[in-house]
Amino acid sequence: MQPQSIQQINLSYDQHQDRLLMRAAVNDEQEIQVWITYRVARQIFKVFNQEAHLPVSGPAPLSEQSLPEATKQFAQEAAAVEALDELDFETAYQAPKNTVTDQTLLVVETRFVSVNDQLNHVQLVCANGMNVNMNVNHELVLAITRMLLLAGKEAGWTLASTPAKEPQPVSSIVMDIPVEKQVLH
Repeated sequence: MQPQSIQQINLSYDQHQDRLLMRAAVNDEQEIQVWITYRVARQIFKVFNQEAHLPVSGPAPLSEQSLPEATKQFAQEAAAVEALDELDFETAYQAPKNTVTDQTLLVVETRFVSVNDQLNHVQLVCANGMNVNMNVNHELVLAITRMLLLAGKEAGWTLASTPAKEPQPVSSIVMDIPVEKQVLH
């Protein structure tokens, strides 16, 4: 299948499955559907919220955080909340007629690619051996982070904190691409 851009995305909690269903319309005729478990949702949220900077809990005590760090964090959170206001969460999801695959895929692992300290690609590894690859920008990361918070709250899941004993199998690739031209002599 040729790479396609996401036109609309929806994330909802399914009580019978105790999973989140992410549906992404890639055109007017087709969508991709993936199940996201609690473990995978926490992994995605952890990485995405490092990019999105949404406020998720009370501020850290000043003894744990310096004043410049707290000020920077506040500015990042304020900018994220302001950017959220510009995203469209009101338009109802228009479900396409067909799905790309015959079945809803179960995500079992996530992989993240960052270039120059900015997340730009996510790979959702599915149980049947298929992968869903998504190029992401700041708006999509922000939108998915917000949807994870809302759907997680509906599910009764705590996505923002991580228990000490929980394994962290998040795979990530970080690439630093020089922005200045390099000359070979």
